[in-house]
Amino acid sequence: MTLFRNTIGLAAIAVAVVTVGADSRAHADQDAPAAPALIAPTPYEAGYEARARGLSTDAYRHLLQTGDNVYQLSHGLSLKVLGANLITVAETSHFYWLDSGAVPVSYAFRQSGLRKREETISFDWESGSASVSRDDRQSETAISAGLLDNLSFTAQMSAQLNARPELLVPGTTLEYEILDGTEPEMQTYQISARETVDTLAGPLDTVMIERVREPEADRSTIIWLALAHEFVLAKLVQIEEGDRTELLLETLTMGDISLGTRE
Repeated sequence: MTLFRNTIGLAAIAVAVVTVGADSRAHADQDAPAAPALIAPTPYEAGYEARARGLSTDAYRHLLQTGDNVYQLSHGLSLKVLGANLITVAETSHFYWLDSGAVPVSYAFRQSGLRKREETISFDWESGSASVSRDDRQSETAISAGLLDNLSFTAQMSAQLNARPELLVPGTTLEYEILDGTEPEMQTYQISARETVDTLAGPLDTVMIERVREPEADRSTIIWLALAHEFVLAKLVQIEEGDRTELLLETLTMGDISLGTRE
């Protein structure tokens, strides 16, 4: 069940976006116009069916506005069999929203059940450092503008795609700096295609995006984001060492939009 850790987190992403061609990397032009300001996301509540290793359960993702330009994004699930808690995951990110997008303040991940894990991050932008707590280990790491956590990146990516439709061209590569663990790292995602996905909330037009990994990697991650709903997550598939984990949208409430029903 450790696959749910990486699936739900999706791996965090940061502010920098680089558009590249199929065979070469594009470099920023100092004379190029500045990227458009990113519009703050619309709060929403989304429900998913999560499936892994022959088991299924409900999962959720909620984006709340808790103040002026202040947001809370949470994601999680709980799976029980015969009353026994196999896994419960709760993940939360608090962040501000500026013209450049999300600026994380704090992040928390907690897993209980057969395996227990806990991680918290506190971002101190004034001092340029973050305090990271993983189970019983504490550490400090230097941070710089553009760094995101393991969950706020989803709002960042969605807002960027919403503001810049030219990024939706297959072959476009998105690069983000993330704090996953004790040190920032760069992750790369590539726009693969446009697809209609048959979700449990109905068919949705989506953009398919794949995590770019080393050729010898034993893990793959693909996400589908809904074009007409501010690029909210519609589907996710992750395969690790032959095990497949999937999230599929079941319900969505965003503004006046309501998709699907859940009994």
